[in-house]
Amino acid sequence: MRRDSGIIGSIRSVYIRRFLCFVLGMLLASLSMPLRAADPSVEPASPLGSGDADTGGSGLTGGPGSWDRNPVEGNGSGSGDALGDGSSHKPLEDILRNQPLLADASNALKEGSAAADPAPDSSSSPSSSSSPALVNPGTGKVVMPETLVTANEQSVLPGDYDISSVYGTPVNIVDTPRSVQVITQQEIQSSAFISQNVMSMMYMAPGLYMGTTFGEFSVPNIRGMPANKYINGMLSFLPGTGYEGGPMNMNDFDQINIVQGPTMPSLLSIRAAGGYLDIQTKRPYWDGFHGTATVMEGMYDQNLWQADVGGPINDKLAFRFSYLGNYSGNYYDNDYLHNQSFYTALSFKPYDNYELFFNNSFYTEGYNEIGGINRPTQELVSDHEYLSGYIPNIYLGPPRYVDHHKVNYNIGPELYNYGVSVLPQYYDTLRYVPLSAIGGYRANLLNPGSGGYVESERAQVIQRVNVDDGFQIVNNTNFEYFSYNYQNFTPYNIYTPGSWVAQNNTSFILNFDTPIGGAAEGGQQENPSLADRKNPPLKDEAFPIHHTVNVGFETDYANMIVYEGDFEQVFNVWNMGPLANAVYPSYFQYNLPGMPWFSKYLYQDVPIPGRPGQVFNPGNFSSTDSETWYLRPYWQHQIDFGKHFSIFMGASALALMATAQNPVGTPGTYFDFGEALHPGGQYFSTVIPNFDFSPRWKPNEWTTVYFDFQQAWLAETGAFYGVSPLTSNYNLHLHQRLYSGGINFSLLNGKLNILTAAFDQEFQELESYKKVLLVPVPIDVVGGTLQVSYQPDRHLWLVANASYILGTFDYASPLTTGPSMDQPYPSNYVLNNPGKYAFDNFGYFPQGTYNYVGWPNFQTSFMATYTLDWGLGFFASFNATSPQYLAYDYLVRIPWQYTLNLGISYTSPDKHWVGRLWVWNVTDQHNWMTSGSGYATSFNNYDELMVSWPFWIQGQISYQF
Repeated sequence: MRRDSGIIGSIRSVYIRRFLCFVLGMLLASLSMPLRAADPSVEPASPLGSGDADTGGSGLTGGPGSWDRNPVEGNGSGSGDALGDGSSHKPLEDILRNQPLLADASNALKEGSAAADPAPDSSSSPSSSSSPALVNPGTGKVVMPETLVTANEQSVLPGDYDISSVYGTPVNIVDTPRSVQVITQQEIQSSAFISQNVMSMMYMAPGLYMGTTFGEFSVPNIRGMPANKYINGMLSFLPGTGYEGGPMNMNDFDQINIVQGPTMPSLLSIRAAGGYLDIQTKRPYWDGFHGTATVMEGMYDQNLWQADVGGPINDKLAFRFSYLGNYSGNYYDNDYLHNQSFYTALSFKPYDNYELFFNNSFYTEGYNEIGGINRPTQELVSDHEYLSGYIPNIYLGPPRYVDHHKVNYNIGPELYNYGVSVLPQYYDTLRYVPLSAIGGYRANLLNPGSGGYVESERAQVIQRVNVDDGFQIVNNTNFEYFSYNYQNFTPYNIYTPGSWVAQNNTSFILNFDTPIGGAAEGGQQENPSLADRKNPPLKDEAFPIHHTVNVGFETDYANMIVYEGDFEQVFNVWNMGPLANAVYPSYFQYNLPGMPWFSKYLYQDVPIPGRPGQVFNPGNFSSTDSETWYLRPYWQHQIDFGKHFSIFMGASALALMATAQNPVGTPGTYFDFGEALHPGGQYFSTVIPNFDFSPRWKPNEWTTVYFDFQQAWLAETGAFYGVSPLTSNYNLHLHQRLYSGGINFSLLNGKLNILTAAFDQEFQELESYKKVLLVPVPIDVVGGTLQVSYQPDRHLWLVANASYILGTFDYASPLTTGPSMDQPYPSNYVLNNPGKYAFDNFGYFPQGTYNYVGWPNFQTSFMATYTLDWGLGFFASFNATSPQYLAYDYLVRIPWQYTLNLGISYTSPDKHWVGRLWVWNVTDQHNWMTSGSGYATSFNNYDELMVSWPFWIQGQISYQF
């Protein structure tokens, strides 16, 4: 970019002066910490800290006490913006220093630096002096930092973290005009997060909640919708809709950034979401060879082990390797998780202005879903009594075999209305029994023969080139492959023999100034008078306007082959008394292709090729063989008008082009409804725009006021983002809109951070219309969130959250009904009138407006630790949820619930050994969890309900070297 030479000279001189002040401050800090603290005339060691702060908290030596801090994403000021002086101007060297894409795992001082207290600094995040100078004094050029991590892993304060998950360039969380939280390394270690599931995120951030989602636990729900998941800024296709893909891989990350609200234009966004996770994977160590070995054991057959090592290979190449094994049973009958995960990372820095970061993840996972307890009623929730009733294995009408498919003509002409009635001679079997009669709280609907298997391979290369002090290029290339199979005997099948995604994103980051007014450097007086020096003319005081621009383009290709069989999945026909003695009624037979009733052959059951005993349904919006191309240019622009006011704005346009057909194995007799919808061929294309505008005002160093408006159009896809042959224009033009605002505070010299947000987010999801087409339903989510983080010293930290969120569906024309459910009434209706009501009789509620179900409107949580000087530590976490209803008739209600967890830890004086002991659910609460929450999977909340884990104990021992 061509700029005025005088401006360039002024900018560079400013940068050089700041760099020299930085070096001088660090030199004085290493020689005499008390002197610097006592003498306010000495420049602070970190240009990111406030002028009266002691930044010695970053001092670390080469022993275990220095390196046992894993990376966090960048460095921020706890009392103001990144400069610590209330200025919104962020020089490029600060951006490079805090660029999270290539952050390394070392934050130790260089050899010879003095050790210091590892507690977070009272007013600013410590800057790592292991990072070399970012500006070469001889050339004025920006050079590659040796390490990019500048905040230590003991900090839980959002103000200590700059993240790129929102705009693609680092912005301090406190100063970001969007509701953002960070799950830090301190929280991950203290809460045994790697041995838990994503539900434990509810303790760490507001607005997160989820049902059991069949026990998949792949991503949490944010604002009632499954979150999108990104890995170092690239969309991961594996979680799909949030209840596919298996439990989340817990081995690869050091930090998780949570952004609430729609995906920003700087990231690829395909389908609607209430928010997203950006997982920051582990980075190599540069300051020496380090490693950690961990073993976790717990009640209910919990067994987990992890090894993590890394270090420099030479002065240009460093590595990191991590392995996690989990061979665990479960509190629930027949449930298990067997996981093997391998992660490798390399960082290569052959030149000062170039760096390459490579990371690879491979994992396999075998598990069983959690079906919980079927036939939910208020008696089950309140009195812990189960509705027992026997349904015999009989069928109506003789079966026939056509093309080796068993068919039954008497299922009925309706697509889903196939509910199973209890015959009169068995009415007397319907009765309530104590929950203990079916195995108690550990009862699990799914058969021991059920199970799932995931195999995933992901490789990523991130390259960065610093062209000059105002121009940077970042290229992010990602490849993802996965094979997934799940079969349960309710029955349900989903299988992808091998789907894969290739992605490439290139960003051009520009950093420049366009000041208004003032004289150019060359036009200033060479020998100004004393009066002019004391009172410079106003014309020489230029009003600073600083720009940070992230512009680029992304291309993606996705090849998805998915088989899903869900037409015959039923829950309430099974009698769990006990399940081993249950029989499967023959009402559910294979449909007959080619018969007059249209809805019959649309959803026929077909054997999956190569998978004996498993079937799929062509035409169910998930079964597909699709190829999709994505092309997305984007632009993100931050303009800082002086020190107090900034504007963030961005836009993107996603061009989606796809082909889709029924997968191999679909019989020729199948009536291809996709061909009927698209007689010219099943080719789809659309352009999806996304626009965001956010003003930010900083009236002082400790307050940030913001507003955010976003409007976008999205596409609805099937399992794992596969495009269905039944895709229509409705699927490709779903509207999304956000109004959001809040006030963030960084108080007590940065020791107390308060983040607030109020929002109104509207999006659309699809509902079946006349049992064939899908049409959009508006969903409006309004509410507010609060997070308070307090860390006065190295002994204590506390993170507390609260949220109130209300979601509503508006079922209006052209829909003639309300929401659908697999069984639109509680099972006690069958008990009270078995001649009228059947189990699993799919149906709709009337047209109208409905509130979220399976969703507590109010939720609060906290997590805290206190550690003594001699290594003994204490841990506590708490979560409470307000009442929630199971279904849209608002009859069955779960009351207020809470969980309290406690723990104790000890770290040896040499920092080599760490032991932890947790007591989870101390008060042994039997908390109920629905299958779906908010929008996600709430259609079967009258089919299954699950009790959370009771009181249990878990321990950990770690050795680090």
